[in-house]
Amino acid sequence: MRTILLLAAVLAPAAAPAQMPTSPATMPETGDIAPIDYGKPANWACRPSVDDGTCSAGLDAVKIDTANERTPAPHVVAKDPPIDCFYVYPTASLDQTMFSDLTLDAKEKQSIHGQAARLTARCRLFVPIYHQFTMAALAWTVAHPGGNSDFAIPYRDVLAAWKSYLAHDNHGRGVVLVGHSQGAIILKRLIAEEIDGKPEQRLLVAAYLAGNLDLNARSFRKLAPCTTTEQTGCVVAWSSYLDTYTGPRFFGGTPAGVPPLCVNPAAVGGGRGALKTYLSKPNFAPETDPPYIELSGQLTAECVADAGGAVLRVHIEPGPAAGLLGVVLQRYSPLPAWGEHPLDISLVQGNMIDLIGTQATAWLSRK
Repeated sequence: MRTILLLAAVLAPAAAPAQMPTSPATMPETGDIAPIDYGKPANWACRPSVDDGTCSAGLDAVKIDTANERTPAPHVVAKDPPIDCFYVYPTASLDQTMFSDLTLDAKEKQSIHGQAARLTARCRLFVPIYHQFTMAALAWTVAHPGGNSDFAIPYRDVLAAWKSYLAHDNHGRGVVLVGHSQGAIILKRLIAEEIDGKPEQRLLVAAYLAGNLDLNARSFRKLAPCTTTEQTGCVVAWSSYLDTYTGPRFFGGTPAGVPPLCVNPAAVGGGRGALKTYLSKPNFAPETDPPYIELSGQLTAECVADAGGAVLRVHIEPGPAAGLLGVVLQRYSPLPAWGEHPLDISLVQGNMIDLIGTQATAWLSRK
């Protein structure tokens, strides 16, 4: 019982679980959608010399295993990393307009810090600020069947940021693309139109596309799914669901007759892999604890395909806190059919970092 109580104090969410926002009665106003000049450092959330603390600080963790053994897990920012990471954050803006402004709110910063900042262990981090389709606009679309999410303006912005990065910052360096949800949708189009089968493809170390609606094995002409840890120029893609969930799924589907795509960051060759999961510590944890916890040996996952597509099925391993962990993970889901969507990257973040390190070494050896 003491072990369970101790783990409860560590595993409870630091903030309120994810929820769908209340839908406004009318579609939010469009707002200012002028093009963005990415030659100005102020239009980047993260890039070399641009970091207000969101991009690399406050990432230390304590590793906790199934026996409640605690081990310090400090975050170490790479010195002079040889590759770059270009990250597009998911729908997070709380602006009450269709598209966000260029002032990052707390939720946008939280997404960047929680999903991308830890990548500084492997690469220089580039995160463009963009006019994203907001939470208010998403809520209205979900509540009104037939409504469509409009990603034309967000894509225009990210495309401009990508071109600015290539022109002024890349200099032939390898680059990892990382996107979640709206960010993955945008990067899917960017890869298809600007990278796949083009000279820029030689720069791609790998693409990590999490929580995408319609990604499948035919989404790209030349880019293949990653199947080994040393494969480069390939795609890792997944949407996360607990393996106890049996209802309808919003993510991971594919058109009839088209092979689905799911690549497990913890086992790119297939099968089940142990997850290295990072979650925020709860507000009532000891003040001396670092900001994050790393779960060790408590979760595994494998990609599973069926008639509905393919998803990453997350399994809670037996242990004294298994039941509690199941409650915690379920509370992060805004809607049952969305699965563990808010945690798509958090669940496998340590695995991503390990895999990126191996892929970077392989890419550099073949350069």
